[in-house]
Amino acid sequence: MNLLLDVGNTNIKAAMLREGRLEPLGSVEHRTVGLGPALEAGQRIPGKVGGVLVCCVAGPAIRRELEIAIRDHFHVDPEFVVATREACGVTNAYPEAARLGADRWAGLIGAHARGYEAACIVDAGSALTVDGLVKGRHLGGLIAPGVGMMRGALFSETGNLRKLSEQPLEGGMKVFATDTHESIVRGTILAAASLIQRSWKEMTRQIGRVPALVISGGDADRLMPLLDESVDHRPELTLEGMARLARETVRG
Repeated sequence: MNLLLDVGNTNIKAAMLREGRLEPLGSVEHRTVGLGPALEAGQRIPGKVGGVLVCCVAGPAIRRELEIAIRDHFHVDPEFVVATREACGVTNAYPEAARLGADRWAGLIGAHARGYEAACIVDAGSALTVDGLVKGRHLGGLIAPGVGMMRGALFSETGNLRKLSEQPLEGGMKVFATDTHESIVRGTILAAASLIQRSWKEMTRQIGRVPALVISGGDADRLMPLLDESVDHRPELTLEGMARLARETVRG
């Protein structure tokens, strides 16, 4: 049995891979509770963890902490997802393959494993990423600040807006707002939705066919109602890609 950990800038999502089946274990905000407590859920897994595969985009300091915490908790050395030129039927578009984010690589593999022939793949987390995939060939992608990051930049850099950040949003999602707080909230969410739609339309034009629009990440729920296209919500897409990779990279 293998433990899979998708470690973002804020949360850890975990799943176990048992006899080829992916069993999600939930998500914990490691920035708040710390890595040790965030990993304690894994200790409650029935049976022995034979290997741990980690997809980490939270930076080298968190990666070092993870290595120590995983050894302490599970007594195994973790394996980390690193993008390669080709894996699991997916070809990386980056000239320097390893520079593609591990989460984006796992998402591409997860989408390919699901059978998408053409997909515009969105991960709406702390950062907003968009990647194109056609018959296992990565077309490249985009990276922009996520909704929370955009709002945080406005609230932190503009002194007279700091107190507004805690005010609740009221009213429906009209385009124009009539106070500063709602203007920021609506402007940032619509900016993210507009980037997604423009990317999907440009990919449609580029490949001459309509790709599936596939979305994951913590902001997926708030973005989906704003997208004109039919959207496939795949909240475990990164873990699904990791599960596919685990058969090649971790013996369990």
